[in-house]
Amino acid sequence: MRIFMKFKYFLKHFTFLIFLLVLNYKPLFAKEDFSFSNKTKFLNTNPKKNLENNNYIKIANADDEVPENKLDNTIDVGAPGVKKIKITIPNFFLIDKSIPINNTDLNKFTKRMHNILAFTNWFEFISQETQQNNSKQNLLPFQATTWKSLKTEYVIIGNFNISSSQNRFNLELRLFDVKTQNLIIGKSYLNLNFKSVDVALKRFGDLLIEALTGTQGPFMSQIVFVGRKHSDTNGQIYISDFDGGNLKQITNNNSVNLSPTWTKDGTKITYTSFKSGKPEIYSYNLNTKQELRVVANMPNSSGASWSPDGNTIAFSSSTNDGSTHIFSMNKFGSNKKVLIDTSAIEVEPSFSPDGKFLAYTSTKFGKPMIFVKDLENDSNTRITYAGWYNASASWSPDSRTIAFASYDRDIDRWDLFKINANGSNIERLTLNQGDNEKPSWSPDGRFIIFQSDRNSKGTRYGTKKLFVMTKDGAYQKVLDIPLAEAKQPSWGPYILQFEAD
Repeated sequence: MRIFMKFKYFLKHFTFLIFLLVLNYKPLFAKEDFSFSNKTKFLNTNPKKNLENNNYIKIANADDEVPENKLDNTIDVGAPGVKKIKITIPNFFLIDKSIPINNTDLNKFTKRMHNILAFTNWFEFISQETQQNNSKQNLLPFQATTWKSLKTEYVIIGNFNISSSQNRFNLELRLFDVKTQNLIIGKSYLNLNFKSVDVALKRFGDLLIEALTGTQGPFMSQIVFVGRKHSDTNGQIYISDFDGGNLKQITNNNSVNLSPTWTKDGTKITYTSFKSGKPEIYSYNLNTKQELRVVANMPNSSGASWSPDGNTIAFSSSTNDGSTHIFSMNKFGSNKKVLIDTSAIEVEPSFSPDGKFLAYTSTKFGKPMIFVKDLENDSNTRITYAGWYNASASWSPDSRTIAFASYDRDIDRWDLFKINANGSNIERLTLNQGDNEKPSWSPDGRFIIFQSDRNSKGTRYGTKKLFVMTKDGAYQKVLDIPLAEAKQPSWGPYILQFEAD
């Protein structure tokens, strides 16, 4: 190494080649081909594993000292007292003018990249007014001095070039560290059409968040919820992107549909429907577009939750004496058994992501409270004591924390709280903003989606809409969903590839 240091100017370009050898000859841009993206594919639910599968690379100039926090991913975004990350996104540009993309399209794609990152509230966007005439010449190669004057920390450079496939194009995206002049991420997305550009931008956004913080962002995920097009119509099941975009209707019947949830692998949506005249549990396969009745011939079946391995479904159902308890059966609809059966009412089962526990609501001691069942030793523990009615237990991805809704009779409000799975350290997340219910965690564990009927003045009895906040209750904001009502959300796992064709 000392020999290299003596001749570092002579070997400047060769050290870059050596670095590529260490990376097993990976190219500068990790490439992803969107030519045959006609299916929805789903990621391993481990965020770190997902990004390893994406084969992205981080490249540093051999002569530059890379800050330790960039290599170890230690930026604590969103924490109290931590400043926002300063980032600049110049307008994307064309390498090949023959590509059927105009300036309006370029502005739209650039704005979309901005909005994806803005969703987190972790970034301060630094204007690049000095770079209005973006072109290949003034943006590439990267000139750190150009951006240091703007006092920005990171710059995203995006450009389109011609694809080998007809009526398609490629998108190259780079994330630069202005201070160190390092290329943090380089990605090339191949054979895109206008729709799949959005998928590429979300993929890049997830990689950017991981590169800066150590954990993948939530952008390659979807939410499922109950929505109504008009105030006088029944609720149907919908899915959308993480921010409410790309809305798709799943059910289309004249009945009531409730309580949608995801399977662990994200391939199916399970929900309760009254379309047969009584509540039964159905499953919808996102790839085959087939709907199947999962639980039938059991009175008032609702509130389904799948075990992480996908082999067991838990749900509540009424018994002959009129009480409601929690049952389970296998994925084939057989081996039915009572999972929780006391003299009380038990509803809303929820498997922990690690498969070791089941949270549920029970009236065992009078008021509805949250309990946790240890599936290994068959013990049941009450974890909430305050409030008049606690419900809608939702596990964090690491199985350590439970978010839930609680009704406070003294103030006549539903609000959201979180608590450790062992019943310690309860924290309030919402207050004085209407009724807030049905929490669900993002797959990265840093956000919670929920329904609220708050109106523009912050009081109740407005239309139910979906809101997102950080896991600590900060940055609460409504999702822009073009429906008369949206409620009962469930945030799904990471998705490798949305339908893009």
